[in-house]
Amino acid sequence: MTHQLFSKTPCLYCGANQTSHFMTRFDTGLSLGSTKRTERMMRTKIGQLLYQFVSWLLVLTIKVWKLFGVVKYSTDAEKIKLGRARVLFEEAQARGIPIVHVMFLGKSTDIFRAYVAGKWMQFQGLPRRTDYENPSLVWMDDKARLKKELMRAGIPVPKGGSVKTLYEALDIFRSVEKPVIVKPRLGSRGRHTTTHIYTEDELTTAFYIAKEMCPHVIVEEHITGPVWRGTVIDGKLVGVLGGEPPKITGDGTSTIIELIRMKNETKDTRIKDVVINHLIEDFLQRQGYTYESVLPTDVTIDLSEKIGISYGGRSIEVTTITHPLLKTYLESAAKVVNDPLLGFDFIVPDVTKSPDEQKFGIIECNAVPFINLHHYPLIGEPQNVAGALWDYIVAHEEGLRKKK
Repeated sequence: MTHQLFSKTPCLYCGANQTSHFMTRFDTGLSLGSTKRTERMMRTKIGQLLYQFVSWLLVLTIKVWKLFGVVKYSTDAEKIKLGRARVLFEEAQARGIPIVHVMFLGKSTDIFRAYVAGKWMQFQGLPRRTDYENPSLVWMDDKARLKKELMRAGIPVPKGGSVKTLYEALDIFRSVEKPVIVKPRLGSRGRHTTTHIYTEDELTTAFYIAKEMCPHVIVEEHITGPVWRGTVIDGKLVGVLGGEPPKITGDGTSTIIELIRMKNETKDTRIKDVVINHLIEDFLQRQGYTYESVLPTDVTIDLSEKIGISYGGRSIEVTTITHPLLKTYLESAAKVVNDPLLGFDFIVPDVTKSPDEQKFGIIECNAVPFINLHHYPLIGEPQNVAGALWDYIVAHEEGLRKKK
């Protein structure tokens, strides 16, 4: 395991979302160390004024850079690299909302300017209300803090907790139901996450893999089932999308490696190949298989902890068939976090059935969710989440203008 600061070799644990291990670990450690102080500051008048000053300074900086040609504005959606921003940009253009993409030295950024309610608002990633910086933004990405807040509200989460040492990790491992999952306390996109852990040796390896990305590590029960993303805007659930890992089904004669090759040859062109490497080999071993194992007829197994089409899996939009009680839980979780734009990741075997009749738990929260996932599912009816976000932003900013 080496830090990905200067290395050009892709990190298998980061998967399709490569990042610097050194810088990420430094950033996560700094964030966790300052969370409480920053949150207290954001709850004060001085903190809100400071936020407004920093926001104003960023706007001014962009304007000055534009005068000197360092920054240029673009209205071409094709130049936007992130799908999340592209669907938002295209939806704004379709609605007639003036919007520009900030280009720095000719390169794409995640910064945008939109003309809403008689004024230009600048934002990074996704637009948020301009009148208030929510203190919960400081901690909502912290999986341990989120777990505590949701437990306090009676909302299901997996059993487990945050640790700094291997001794603490083993202590939790011995006290919860197996298998367990180990992941960085701060982090996203499944980087350095290990699932299906049954033994202390596997736990030890997974602990140090996660530790590369964050000084604090989450050890918790691994709920079996797809990982679902529930996007909540202004307190209402507007999209539920499932991400599945790559799977194979046995025929009683073919080996696992043969089934993987057959899967790659017959898959939908939008799905990437399952890449045969030691991570999949390790994943199979934790389930009691090898590449040469012959799967019995109609037995289906996962091939990786990574989910979605980038890893040979699937994406499924299920908003219209999600059980009402699941919607209630997710909207209740949004009230706990108290923010109008949230993406909750949760695990449940069947979204069409009551979560109280099966194992269910919310595992993390995202302040800048990838809303584009709901727009282009592999299976299911697309949901215009970008439209729901603009509905909220425009209504809120118009309300502010009327109050003035």
